[in-house]
Amino acid sequence: MADEISRNGNQERQALHGAAAEEDRWLDRPSSINLIIKILVAACVLSVLADFFYHKHADYSFQDWIAFDAVFGFVAYVGLVMTAKGLRRLLMRDEDYYD
Repeated sequence: MADEISRNGNQERQALHGAAAEEDRWLDRPSSINLIIKILVAACVLSVLADFFYHKHADYSFQDWIAFDAVFGFVAYVGLVMTAKGLRRLLMRDEDYYD
């Protein structure tokens, strides 16, 4: 059953994108995705570890906390995404709005 679904998926890809769709691109491989995630996690860990090796010139006392910049950036990013989702619901038009 799984082979049949896989063959049907490949046939559909070939029909849509030609013969070049048969070969996997590097982002289609799970090992590539795992590598990207590992690199991002390593970058985050290095960012937090860097706090131990330099002196911060903070304007406020909470800016001296370890990993404050990383946590603040993450919270700001999540807040931005959630705000954008809310704005999408508010501003989104019907599918046939321009017809």
